Amino acid sequence: MRYTVISSLVLAMLLSFSTYATEQAPDRLVVDGDTLRLHALPLEQWKKQNNWEKSFFPDSVLNFNTGCWRAYIADWEVIDNRLYLTNIYNCDRSANVDLDTLFPGRVHNDRVFAEWFSDTVAAYYGKLVHYEHTGFSSIYEHELELVFASGQQTASTYFDNSLSRHNAIMWDGHRLIPIIDSLIDWASLPPIEKEIRVVLYVTANERGQVDSVAIELGHSEVFNQEALRVAHLLTQLPVVYKRGQLLRNTLALFFVFTAEKQQTFSRLPPHHYTVCSLNLVFT
Repeated sequence: MRYTVISSLVLAMLLSFSTYATEQAPDRLVVDGDTLRLHALPLEQWKKQNNWEKSFFPDSVLNFNTGCWRAYIADWEVIDNRLYLTNIYNCDRSANVDLDTLFPGRVHNDRVFAEWFSDTVAAYYGKLVHYEHTGFSSIYEHELELVFASGQQTASTYFDNSLSRHNAIMWDGHRLIPIIDSLIDWASLPPIEKEIRVVLYVTANERGQVDSVAIELGHSEVFNQEALRVAHLLTQLPVVYKRGQLLRNTLALFFVFTAEKQQTFSRLPPHHYTVCSLNLVFT
């Protein structure tokens, strides 16, 4: 009894996060023979409707995975425009639920019609084009939007995100600093006595080039202008498409001007990074 109480408390605590801090392992959805990453949790609607607060796997609930806060992964399939639950696994897929026990009298051909589920969901397949370390936020080449009403699929829309390119696994503007340093015209700047920082918040066009500066932080106009000049030399910033449209993400570019850098780079010939070098920043 004590173990069950503790397990329930832990599970409740884990599922209390409305937005997961780590990207979550998605449920799997089979559509026309293809397996997609389902960025939705149809079982959560069933649990809410049935006041289900127990863990599907009470014996392993304490061995939770930060990438699987809900403590299960479900498999689904769309057959004749109807959504079916086909399996429920624990997070490492080493155990599964007996559907007959959970849905007595409702299992046919090893699946359960998800008549409880109504929502518009996104499902993805293909290569990863943009990673977000939160919930179900990552984007893949191919995106399918499906609309369900009481388990019945009522609409389906395909979006092509494959025009995304130059993408970081996770964007980190600090990792661009070595490339930015190499593009700065250090010799033309006034002598630097103490560190000067400039941060530009920019957006990129479909070619990966800076096309607007949303916010500029810096206290010296000379260094601000040099930061702006260098920003427009960067031609391979991440280009991300979602729902088939260019996603206008704001990217932070960091410029750190120091006397030491000025002395070092002023002695070197002008250097421009190659396409390959720019890509290395994002691997």
